[in-house]
Amino acid sequence: MEQRILQYRKQIDEWLQTMEQRALTLSQHGEYSTQAIQRQSDTQKTDTEKSDIEKSDIEKTDTEEQAMQEMVQDKLKEHLVQVGFFQHERLIHLIVTVTFALLEMLAIVLSVISDSLFTLLLPIVILILLIPYIRHYYILENEVQKMYGQYDRMRRLQQTAAGSKIEKPER
Repeated sequence: MEQRILQYRKQIDEWLQTMEQRALTLSQHGEYSTQAIQRQSDTQKTDTEKSDIEKSDIEKTDTEEQAMQEMVQDKLKEHLVQVGFFQHERLIHLIVTVTFALLEMLAIVLSVISDSLFTLLLPIVILILLIPYIRHYYILENEVQKMYGQYDRMRRLQQTAAGSKIEKPER
């Protein structure tokens, strides 16, 4: 499970980085297209030619933004499902870790009260099991927290894609 969550989070980080660069490129492309249209209007084009160029640039950018927005929406849904799985796993490991910690405390109290060899070895055996549980829970907790950050980045990306569509001037 540990490898799965680490691998999934790395994959999402790479995807987010790619999509954020793509969103940046689209926004720069939109600015560039506007500048190109301005220059073309300065070079004595007819009104019909200017209108056709503007329409094709707007349609191309709208299609790219719409495709990006759909990709982000799909990935967002998938990510929420994965976060749910890892939250469940985290809850189960929290219960197991707390149970072993309580058993460790009881074993320590028992070893203080009793003089038996078994009661002296029991806390050591439980501690040997408790340490890996704590480590695993620590990794799960931190990775799920990072996945929350990824979710926030996806929401910002989604809002950016939706916002750029709203902010476009009508021509």
